[in-house]
Amino acid sequence: MAKKKKKKGADDEEESGRGGKGKMIAIGAVVIGAVAAYRFVLAPAPAEEAVDGEPVVEEQAERVVEEGLILPMEEIVVNLADTTESRYLRIGMALVLEDGVAVEAVEPEAARAIDAAIDYLSGQTFDALREPGSKTIVRDELSVRIRAAFGDEKVVRVLLTTFVMQ
Repeated sequence: MAKKKKKKGADDEEESGRGGKGKMIAIGAVVIGAVAAYRFVLAPAPAEEAVDGEPVVEEQAERVVEEGLILPMEEIVVNLADTTESRYLRIGMALVLEDGVAVEAVEPEAARAIDAAIDYLSGQTFDALREPGSKTIVRDELSVRIRAAFGDEKVVRVLLTTFVMQ
């Protein structure tokens, strides 16, 4: 019996289900789906238009805060988060107030700064605080947390006046 030779080409592609047209349709469907997903889910919302047809520009400029007086705080002692042995940190801070804010206006609320400092520092370990640059990180993080405790008003930043670990 003689075997028929099959033609390679269109018949093979149709039998295997991998036809050129089928691939193109599948790729097109994926691209259209991706564009639709971006358009309706991921794309930023269009800017609102003003009455005269011009787009509204939102200004999100950072508020420039001038530094004013400095309020020294009493030193606090905090247990560090070490589990192998008891470690302590004695830290002194001073709050740099915004220009025009009186020390007397912040003193009654100073407990907010102490609470934020204790909350953050008690989660630190002795080894982490011994790392180079750790005091800068602590000072910057305390500045962020204490500013937040004051509603991002009155306090500009924190200065470290004492930093002793045992």
